[in-house]
Formats: sequence, C-alpha cells, structure tokens
Amino acid sequence: MKATLPLTALCIGIVTASTHTFATPSSSNAEPSTGVWSMGMTTRSFSSPYQDEGLRNDFIPEINYQGEQWYIDGTQAGWRSEKHDGFYLNAFSRYRFGSYSEKNSDALAGMRRLGTLEAGAKLVFESELGELSVAASHDTLNRHQGWSSTVEWRGDWHADSWKLEPFVAVDYDSAEVNNYFFGVENDEANPDRPAYRADSAINYRLGVDSWYRLGGPHLFGAGLSHTFYDTSVEQSPITDASGRSELRLSYRYEFINNRAAQAVAKAGESPWLKGDWEWRLAGGYIKDGNFIEMIYLNNMAVDTEKTALVSAFLSKKITERTFDLPIQMHITGGLVRHFEKNLQSDFNEYVFALKGYFSEFPWSHIIETRVGFGYGFSYGDKVSFEESASVMEDNINDSRLLQYLDYSWDVNIGDLFRAPSAKHCYLGYSIHHRSGIFSKAEIYNNVDGGSNWNTFYVQCKVNN
Repeated sequence: MKATLPLTALCIGIVTASTHTFATPSSSNAEPSTGVWSMGMTTRSFSSPYQDEGLRNDFIPEINYQGEQWYIDGTQAGWRSEKHDGFYLNAFSRYRFGSYSEKNSDALAGMRRLGTLEAGAKLVFESELGELSVAASHDTLNRHQGWSSTVEWRGDWHADSWKLEPFVAVDYDSAEVNNYFFGVENDEANPDRPAYRADSAINYRLGVDSWYRLGGPHLFGAGLSHTFYDTSVEQSPITDASGRSELRLSYRYEFINNRAAQAVAKAGESPWLKGDWEWRLAGGYIKDGNFIEMIYLNNMAVDTEKTALVSAFLSKKITERTFDLPIQMHITGGLVRHFEKNLQSDFNEYVFALKGYFSEFPWSHIIETRVGFGYGFSYGDKVSFEESASVMEDNINDSRLLQYLDYSWDVNIGDLFRAPSAKHCYLGYSIHHRSGIFSKAEIYNNVDGGSNWNTFYVQCKVNN
C-alpha cells in the first residue's frame, strides 16, 4: 500500500467510535472542557461482517484538543460555529474505518480495502430533549469515491463526574461507498466468490457512549453500539452477518494544571502568544534495532552510509506537571527531510506530538539535565525505503501515517561550559521512531515494524 492518510490527517487525534466520538465531561461538570489538551488511548472490539473474520480488535493512541470552536476529538477534527437559537454548524474531517485485508480471512483472498479520510459538514440543533443533527461527508482520497449522510438523535444525561449519551442514527451510504466496502470486482471473483455490485444502503445504528471522571484529569470512557445492515450488505458474497456490534474502552489524561496559561487566559490574552516556546534542530542516521533495545542499550552509534534525516521542531509548553509528577508537557510540531541515498527520491515527513520533559535529577543544580519522551503522529510524503513492505519481513503492508515516538537526553549548554548567555540552550541526543504498533492499529494499515534514527540536536528556549 502506498498511503493511508494525507498530511491533513495529522491533526486528527485517534479514535473512539467508528464514525462518531465521545463528548467528554470537564473537571467540574459534564460539559466539554475548553482550551484543554489531552492524551490517551482507545481499544475497539467488534464483530466483523466479513466471512470468517469473527471478532476483531483495534488499538489506537489519541491526542485531543477542545477549544471554544476548534477541536481534535477522536477520529474527527474540525470547527464549530457559535450557537444561534440552539443551532450551530460543524465543519469536520474524519477517518472512516472499514478496511480489511486478505490476511484476515481465506474468504477475502486477493482482496484488500482501506479506510479513508472524509470531510463534510453537520447542522446541529440542541434542545432539552437532546441533540438532533444532520451530516453529510465525502471521500477526500477517492478511495470509495462516494458520499454518506447521517441523521442522529443523541441524548445528554450527566452529573458532576459522569456523562451518558444514548443515540439513534440512520446512516445513508451511496452506491460507490457500499460497493467499495462490500462489492466484489470482476477481477476479484472466483468460483466461491461471484462478482457482486452493491447498491446504496440505509443502515440503522443505536448505542450509548459514556465517560466517568476520576481524580480531576483522568477520564475513562466506554461505548457500545450495534449497526443493522441494509439488505445490499447482507447479500454480498463476502459477508455473513446482518449487523455489527462494537465495544470501545478509552482512557484520557487532561492537561488542566497549566497555571501560567490559565492566568494569561483570565487576563483576556491568548496563552499561545506568551513564552514557553522552544525550537530544535537535529540530524542523524537510520539505525537497525527496535526502539526498546535502543533505549536500554543507549546505542548512539551512527553509520554515515545509511539513510539520513535533518529536522526542525517548534514546541509550546502546556503544563508544568503530568500525572502529579514534575514533568513539563509540550505540544510540538516538526518538519523532517529524509535523504534516501539513491534508494529512492528524498522526501519530507511531518510530525505532530506531545512531549514531556523531566529535569529534577540530583545533579541538575550543577548541570541541568533533561530526559524527554514524545508521543504522536508522523506522516511522510512517501514511505521510507527501510519501512517499505519489501524490506520488512512478513509484512504485506506499509503506511505513510505511523506512530511517532521520541526519546531524548540533553544537557544545558550554559551549565556545561559555564556560559550564562547560553543557559537557554540544550545539547542532546534523541531517537526518532516511527512504527505501526505491532500491526494492532487499522489507521496505520496494520503495519508490523518500524524504523529508528539516531539523531543529535540543539534545542533553545524562546523568551517573549
């Protein structure tokens, strides 16, 4: 596979439901938090409608943001207008699940379908009886080349620490969408699997989403839903079910203790325009071995004959403490240039991540030392040579979008060289990592394996 998502998908935090996301309660009541970042994960277990697939499981990391209008929430990212008489408009992009691979079932031999990125708009009306919405979306990657629409009612039952949202929905998929996921093309047909062209479909969906807040920043979510399929889905030769059930379990940690940002916000100014910015320039080479081994063995060797990269990152501190520990958390974004040494053409990579720094070591008052760990998403203009399915053994997939991890150590240059003018800069080493989470994530095309680069960097604080 050549790609899973375009660059715009980097703004999508990852996952809760198949096409819908949870609304999370804030620390004081059941309304969504405003201006708050969070990190977490979701596991999905669902009954597959495809023959012999049975129960499938999916693990997805996530980064979320809830602003007054802009948001990143599960599989969706977008913008909400202000409310007028209970109405508001929501423009969004979202990842649509539904992929399958021949490795999942003998009945799918020679067949493969991919999820896609859809974009659309939703008109919402809120009342005491709940939320009624009408949405329409289309495929931005031209995979199913169709469009979908949804009419949904969603309730809102909540107290200080919990939120419960029952919902009922009617989903319409155009013939192009339905045929992509459930049709059989002529060149895919065999004696046991005749060619089949699916018509448009109207599916019915009901379920409940819930969140429970424990100890302020900790959010635990659960969702249960069932979809009743149209007869055009049931009649497909590659399906053996009339519906699909799904269970989702989620955890999120909200960064709600940034006192400096809260003080600036109360003063009516944007905290993003104030201090706590840092930039980083790095460079390094690909390194064989897995991420965990490289951390424990601290193997910082480089081979200049291997493929290389240089990168530039900009980050903003969003909190002083994480998990009640003195770990500063930053939101960071980076541009990476890969040099493929004539194995293929050079290309760009784009990173969006959270990164935490711990610096309270016993010797930090002499030479400030930081250890950092980053967690996020990486998208490449192409798949690197080392990540291609032809190089990774026993892996039939590759993906432009992969999980990003960053492990680093750095020391304060001013302390190291006794130069007070350089105390705002650090010299360090980091591992630049991309992987598919052991083939457990559909959004990464179930890639098994990854790549690591040993890099060295200079990082400096920007004082506003």
